[in-house]
Amino acid sequence: MKFDYLLRLIAATLFFVSNFAWSLEAEQEKTMADILREIRSMNQTDADRYRTRETQFKQEASNQKALLRAAEDDVRRQERVRNRLQKDFDDNEEILIGLESSLEKRVGDLGELFGVFRQTADDTQTMLFDSLITLEFPTRRAEISELAESDEVPTIEQMRALWTLLIEESALSGTISKFQASVVRPSGEKYDADVTRVGSFNVITEDLYLNYLAENNELIELPRQPASAVRSSAADLHDADLGQEVGFFIDPSRGALLGLLVQSPSLGERVEQGKAVGYAIILLGIVGLIIVGQRLITLTRIRSRINNQLKDLETPRPDNPLGRILISYIENKHLDLDTIKSRVEEVMFSDLAEIKKGLQLIKVFAAVAPLMGLLGTVIGMIGTFQAITLFGTGDPKLMAGGISQALVTTVLGLCAAIPLVLSHGLLAAQSTKLGKLIGEQFLSVVADKAQQEAVKEN
Repeated sequence: MKFDYLLRLIAATLFFVSNFAWSLEAEQEKTMADILREIRSMNQTDADRYRTRETQFKQEASNQKALLRAAEDDVRRQERVRNRLQKDFDDNEEILIGLESSLEKRVGDLGELFGVFRQTADDTQTMLFDSLITLEFPTRRAEISELAESDEVPTIEQMRALWTLLIEESALSGTISKFQASVVRPSGEKYDADVTRVGSFNVITEDLYLNYLAENNELIELPRQPASAVRSSAADLHDADLGQEVGFFIDPSRGALLGLLVQSPSLGERVEQGKAVGYAIILLGIVGLIIVGQRLITLTRIRSRINNQLKDLETPRPDNPLGRILISYIENKHLDLDTIKSRVEEVMFSDLAEIKKGLQLIKVFAAVAPLMGLLGTVIGMIGTFQAITLFGTGDPKLMAGGISQALVTTVLGLCAAIPLVLSHGLLAAQSTKLGKLIGEQFLSVVADKAQQEAVKEN
């Protein structure tokens, strides 16, 4: 392979050398005249080319001068435009400064307006959310929320909407309206009912007062309703016709007093606070009043029968002390004065004991009742001080139980003692009066017998 390559290289070299030698021989055959003619022809050609190029250069130079003049004219024109724009810019700068000053002033006024609007909208939102009128018109919640949560300068329409809501609240707070609403029972059951709104103060259904929970936007029945007289006024208002005037108890605190009513204990709960001592005082008072009632009936019956006997002394009856004295006198009339006196005194003292029966027990009950109340007070205070010892005075509710027991037992003791003391005084006065009447009749009988014996002796 290498040998063939070397042969081909040598052949190519010989071919090139032979061609170059032939070319040199051909050049040597030309004459000097031919060479001169070729040189002149070349010079002429170069001269023509140079003249053409010179002409082009001159023409291009003239064009460049024209372009330069046009560029200079354009520069002068642009400078005039620049000067005019600079003047407009300066004028606009002065106008802009004035407008910025006016804008700052107006923005300040609008900022103050925005602050007042936001404050008024927030206050109105709080008022409307707690208003009973919003229960009847629930769309007001969304309207006032949109106005209160706006972060932009209020528009005329927004300010007019806020003003309308305030006027509407003021106008409807003086009206009575009936509408359908959902009511929640204390047990949690819901039902639809016709409710009556009294301004922005109270809302009722039939004879029940309702409480409005603004956070849930619902009505609930009070677990404990007011007195029957108050509930009857609510029923009258609920059933009243348009234009009819009825009396109604309004809670001016818009439900606060009714809410406290739920927390205030009833009479039964008050009694339970007295615990065992309180129940003992009540039992003592009831027993004492039963005795008082029994003795009052007995003395009234005895008084009535004695009065009937006084109207007919000739016919003594054994159903009254005076009649029994007369019967004893008649039965022992044949005996001597001392014996008659002894027999009649026996009957009289027996009747007087019956008349005064139970008075001493009532007096004891009247004295024991306040002492039992004092005992409950001491027990309650002991419990209070024990709570203070264990838990301190940070939470008053821990001491409320003992204080309630102390006060309730004191009240119960006084409530039991006062009527017992008054009843004892009344019964004692009647007993004394009856005893005086019986004593007078006894002396009358004795005097009559003594007179008869004196007549016999004479």
